[in-house]
Amino acid sequence: MSKRQPSVLEFAIGKAGPMKGGRVCAFVTQWTIASQAIGREITIEEYADWWNESERTAYRHQADFRRIFGVPSPQVIANHAIAKAEAHQRGVKGVGSLPASIVLA
Repeated sequence: MSKRQPSVLEFAIGKAGPMKGGRVCAFVTQWTIASQAIGREITIEEYADWWNESERTAYRHQADFRRIFGVPSPQVIANHAIAKAEAHQRGVKGVGSLPASIVLA
């Protein structure tokens, strides 16, 4: 029997602890919401503008994300979450339950 892959949330918490891991997952969720609302892949500057955050804060969130997942942006996770939500036609749901393998593959 194969071992279950950790979720995005489980992976982030495992790598950075509950506080920072949770914050990074919140960043991923916010990125996903903004990307879905804009209707395409977004830049960090568009993320900051959408959430009315300073670019400096957005870049700090992105740096934390990169330290945990080792990829440039959460767009790959957002794309999977959006596709899953569209398939179920229920909006963005369950980013934290997506398998970490979508980033780590």
